[in-house]
Amino acid sequence: METRAARRRRGHFPDMVRRALTLCLLGAIAGCASVPPEPPQAPEAALPEPEPLPAPQEQDEAVPEPPPPPLEIIMPEETSAPFRPRAAIVLSNRSPAFQNVAEELSSRLDELLLYNLADKSLSPEDAFAGIAESGVSFVVAIGLRAAEAATAHSTIPVIYCQVFNFGPPDDPPIPVKGISSIPPLDLQLESWKKVDPGLQRIGAILGEGHDELIAEAERATMRNGVSLHHRIAKSDRETLYMFRRLAPGIDGFWLFPDSRILSLPVLEKMISIAAQHGVRIAVFNDAMLDLGVALSTTSVDADIAEKILFVAEQIAAGAADSVPDLTPLDDLYIRTSESRKVVESVASDGADAARTRL
Repeated sequence: METRAARRRRGHFPDMVRRALTLCLLGAIAGCASVPPEPPQAPEAALPEPEPLPAPQEQDEAVPEPPPPPLEIIMPEETSAPFRPRAAIVLSNRSPAFQNVAEELSSRLDELLLYNLADKSLSPEDAFAGIAESGVSFVVAIGLRAAEAATAHSTIPVIYCQVFNFGPPDDPPIPVKGISSIPPLDLQLESWKKVDPGLQRIGAILGEGHDELIAEAERATMRNGVSLHHRIAKSDRETLYMFRRLAPGIDGFWLFPDSRILSLPVLEKMISIAAQHGVRIAVFNDAMLDLGVALSTTSVDADIAEKILFVAEQIAAGAADSVPDLTPLDDLYIRTSESRKVVESVASDGADAARTRL
C-alpha cells in the first residue's frame, strides 16, 4: 500500500519535468538569439565569355618581328668662318687682266695692301721690305714681273697668277705656288667643237719646259676625238717655219701665249697662212679676236681668286706640300670673232653657267 509520502513525491514529478523542459527551451531560444544571422550574399555578376585563343601558327608560317626603326641622330651643322687673311697684292702693271683679279681678291680679304711695280717711286726691294713689316699672311703676285720680283725678294709665302712662262726656283726658302694662266684644255676643246663640229686635227707649237701642258693637250684631244700635232720651237722664226709645214695638214691651231717663241710680225704671218689653208686659230686673249682668229678662251677672274684663297688656306694650315706647284682652273669663257659675245661659260663639273647662242 502506497504511503502518503510516496504519493506526494509521485505527484510532484510531472511538475519537475515540466520545469526542466521549459528551462531547456528558453536556453535554446537564447542561444539562437546570440548568434548573428548570416548576411545575404550578393547575386553573382555575369562574366563575359572568354574569347577563343588564335590557333597556333605553323613553324614555317611564323611572321618575324619587324626590326626596330633606326635611330635618327641629328648632328649640329658645323659652321666655320670663311678664310679671310691679310694679304699683299703686287701687280706687274695696271692692265685689265691683272686689275680684275685684284678686285676679285679685294672682296675676299679682310685687309689688303696693293703695290704696283709700274710705279717707279718704289723699288721692288723697298716694296717687299714694307710687305715683310706689315704682318700680312702671303703675297699674291699678278703677272710675270711681279712673280719674278716676289720670288726674289719676298720673305713670306708667294702665290702667283696670270703668268704663262714662269718657273719658281728650285727649293725656295718659302712656299711658292702658282695658279694656271689658261683654262682647262679639255673644257676649251669640248666647247670649241660645239662651235666648230668639223674640228678633227689640231696643231700646237710651244717653247721648252711645257711637258705637263703637252700631256694635258694630248688627254684633251684624245677624249674629244681629235688628233694633236705639236712641235717644240726655240725662236719665233722657228715657230713660223714649223707652222708653214703644219698648216696644210690641220684644221685647228692652239696658239699658246708663249712670248719666247712669238713676235707680232710672226703672229701676223701665221694668221695669214692660216686663212689660206682654212685653219681656225684658238687663242687665250680676247684682244686678239680683232686679228682674225676664230675664237678666244679666257679664264674667269672669280675662279682665279677662289683658287688663290684655297692655296693660301692650305699654306696657312701647314699643308703646302699637298698643293701642286700649279693649281688648275675650273671655269672658262668662250668668245668668237664674229660677235665677240660669250658663246659659252662653262664650269668643270660639266654644267653651263651661262650660254648665248650666236
